[in-house]
Amino acid sequence: MLKEFFSNPELFKFFLIVARLSGLVIFAPPFMNPKVSVQLKASLVFFLSVAVFPSVHHVPAVFPELYPEMGLVLAHELLVGFIIGFGVRLMFTTFQLAGEFIDKHIGFAMASLVDPQTDVTVSILGSLLMNLALFVFIDFGGHLWVIKSFAGSFHSIPLLAGNFHMDGILYHISELFFRSIIFAAEFSFPVIATVSLVYIAQGFLQRTIPQFQIFVVGFIFTITVGLSSVKLTLKHFAPASEGIMEFFQERIWFVITHLNHGG
Repeated sequence: MLKEFFSNPELFKFFLIVARLSGLVIFAPPFMNPKVSVQLKASLVFFLSVAVFPSVHHVPAVFPELYPEMGLVLAHELLVGFIIGFGVRLMFTTFQLAGEFIDKHIGFAMASLVDPQTDVTVSILGSLLMNLALFVFIDFGGHLWVIKSFAGSFHSIPLLAGNFHMDGILYHISELFFRSIIFAAEFSFPVIATVSLVYIAQGFLQRTIPQFQIFVVGFIFTITVGLSSVKLTLKHFAPASEGIMEFFQERIWFVITHLNHGG
């Protein structure tokens, strides 16, 4: 029955497009938000697949007769969507990680909340910076770029024609992961450096004037200085975050365009 249904090459092509887009929606913010209903996600996948359908090259009307072969076909298309979505997810993780670095230094390490986008516990500033990054991402046109990258992936990696090299995939994903950590450290460095100077000054006062219990009021003072530093840093948040987003967009697109050539 399935073989007869997919004997039509147009239906088979649409099925593969839906499979690739599903991998993107599963992993890419803001589509991966568990608060978004399954019906809305399914509708998004369907209508985007319909929109992309005319621009995708035709595929041969060959439907795998064995379930293992069908599983490989689905895994191939899901992997392409996963790479795009996972790259975007790492980009937002950069800002969340930067916020957690800052929280640990200014005394907010024990304060946490549940992120509504992922249903996991995150720090206060980590959630704040990630949501601000999401607003900048939308204002920057990032959501349109994600859709554009998905549509362009069919020209770089045609349906049923991809020849992936797992070493290249792991290399590029690990590179994005380490760059995410480096960007998070660079982004949080001004606040961490300022708070570290406050800690050094408090230690110096405590050693030189033991009668003065600096650590009694030092905690409140550290938080005040830390939040003031965060406030100053947020003034430059938009241009700094746009630079990080541009880097990730370039690297994700590089991976997509070279994935089928063993890059």
